[in-house]
Amino acid sequence: MSLQTKNQILQRLTPEDFSAIEALLRPVDLNMRQEIVTVGQVIERVYFPESGICSIMAVSPGSEAIECGLFGRDGLSDQVFVPGDISPLKSIVQKAGTALVLEAADYLKWTSERPSAAHLVSKYQRALTVQVSFTALSHGSFTIVERLARWLLMSFDRTDENELPYVHEFLASMLAVRRAGVTDAVHVLEGDGAIKATRGRIVLRDRGVLEEIAGGSYGIPEAEYLRLMGPLPQAP
Repeated sequence: MSLQTKNQILQRLTPEDFSAIEALLRPVDLNMRQEIVTVGQVIERVYFPESGICSIMAVSPGSEAIECGLFGRDGLSDQVFVPGDISPLKSIVQKAGTALVLEAADYLKWTSERPSAAHLVSKYQRALTVQVSFTALSHGSFTIVERLARWLLMSFDRTDENELPYVHEFLASMLAVRRAGVTDAVHVLEGDGAIKATRGRIVLRDRGVLEEIAGGSYGIPEAEYLRLMGPLPQAP
């Protein structure tokens, strides 16, 4: 690979599969709150994040919304299966970063001509399905404190930094709870020594404590991702 990438899907491609799209990948910025996939609109391109974090949102006709999935350098945005494909979900940038973009037509051609590449992204889709399923389980069965701990762990997994630029209003919208509930949950996590919250930022202090608080809401989707995708190739 002459093009260096931090995206873990692209890193796992065979040299031949990567070479088939290398010249077609275009670097772009991911801006905070940018909508990279819009409900009901044709998917024009596929994003392979290099940094930053994106949320997959389910939105009702009445505009109620909740996050149902999350991806960053571990994955890619909503895939295209047929020309003119649309998505019933939206994806927004929740932490700014960068991505490599492939036009939808090029993505379709690539996955139709390179079965091993198509197989890899299908394994990622399976792993994402497990993540989405556990998000539903968390929303229905775990406390706000446990859900917030899980969500922060998933966010920290997708960055090399030990702090995140999140305000309480944003966390409340991601978890579909009242702001006061998030404020109380943040105070609990702070009191247990897992995080430190400052104005507009959350700093990781003790990941082990955060994992203990998240409990069974976190871990199984992450293990399934590694089982399906395998380890990252070692740099030469």
